[in-house]
Amino acid sequence: MPRPHFRQAFQIAALTVLLLTGAPAMAQAPAVAGAGSASSAASGAPCVLLFGQGRNFDPEQPAANRRWDEANGAFNLAVREPLAAAGLPVINLVLPVSATDLPRNLQGLLAEVQRRGCTRVLETALFADVAQGLLIARLRVYPVLGLLGPQAAGSQPRIGAVAYTQQKEFTLDARVMDRVNPSRLGRVMGEEAAAALVGPRE
Repeated sequence: MPRPHFRQAFQIAALTVLLLTGAPAMAQAPAVAGAGSASSAASGAPCVLLFGQGRNFDPEQPAANRRWDEANGAFNLAVREPLAAAGLPVINLVLPVSATDLPRNLQGLLAEVQRRGCTRVLETALFADVAQGLLIARLRVYPVLGLLGPQAAGSQPRIGAVAYTQQKEFTLDARVMDRVNPSRLGRVMGEEAAAALVGPRE
């Protein structure tokens, strides 16, 4: 049985960085430094950092860990499609379930949003809540504070309070992934999230 999930943000050394700016939903090689900011500037809007947060890590179950990573990766990329179609510059980051060092992860997240110039973070999470017997698919949007306007020397951005949440729950059983289909579910949830994101920007 998977152990309780760990709360994570980002571990830069473990991140797969995907810069996705066009309509085709194809994963590219790790983006070069500055590419995300260039994309944002070209579109006239700051980017949205879209990250998949793997959970349910069990060091004794590497095959199960890989399946969770694959499911979260597919879910994350599918959420991106309607966001890009709505004209939002999106940078995808996928976190493996094995990334459990919270302080290092959070430090990496803040460094990444500052480097890319993203003003919002959209978290995608697909995970099992064994205690409740549920598979949970969740999107959360957080504002990035301290990037726009005058900044004091040495100041760092910070993540604000949750501004938007969308969650769907499914009975947890052996065939739940077949029923849910992370890619299809991600597109559906991404369409709803896009409506919330395409509004007055900071």
